[in-house]
Amino acid sequence: MRKIKVDSCIGISKLNNHLEIKDKILSLIDCSNDSPSNNRDGSFISKYDYPQSGNFDRQWVKELKPSLLPVLAEVISNFGYQGMEIYQIWYQQYLKGSSHCWHIHEGQFTGVYYLEHPEGSPATEIKSPYNLETFKVDTVSEGDVIVFPAFWIHQAPINEKSRKTIISFNLNIRAPDPSYYDFK
Repeated sequence: MRKIKVDSCIGISKLNNHLEIKDKILSLIDCSNDSPSNNRDGSFISKYDYPQSGNFDRQWVKELKPSLLPVLAEVISNFGYQGMEIYQIWYQQYLKGSSHCWHIHEGQFTGVYYLEHPEGSPATEIKSPYNLETFKVDTVSEGDVIVFPAFWIHQAPINEKSRKTIISFNLNIRAPDPSYYDFK
């Protein structure tokens, strides 16, 4: 078998009003009675609400939606697409010693909003499907949103720092308008 290398990218943008909504969203997450996830693969996520990922009526989701949608629309537009649909969204909190082992997501794209990302927190790691080399997304900071193909193998390495909280989501793009790609 041979592989043909194809360029792809990770979209990175900043949530403009991150500092305005951070404490409110963290407070709503803190009030939830969600439990940890201790997976057979060795992952341990301190607190998460993935089982409710299709429920868009959670209060923290309602708080985040008006800020997150424009950022995602910008990223998707820069990828060359005209629309998207988020069909899952959930949070994950990592206390010291917790991690999420190598995994993939369903759908076309996945992403992470770094809601709480203390200095020195581990970066998301992604394996290239071409050569399986690991790439660290270490240029991100709190308030950043990253989007990448859902089939890329990725992980959250062991957290050796204070609490880290991310919002993760899966989305599909809508078919582009063919005239968008026509000669100008």
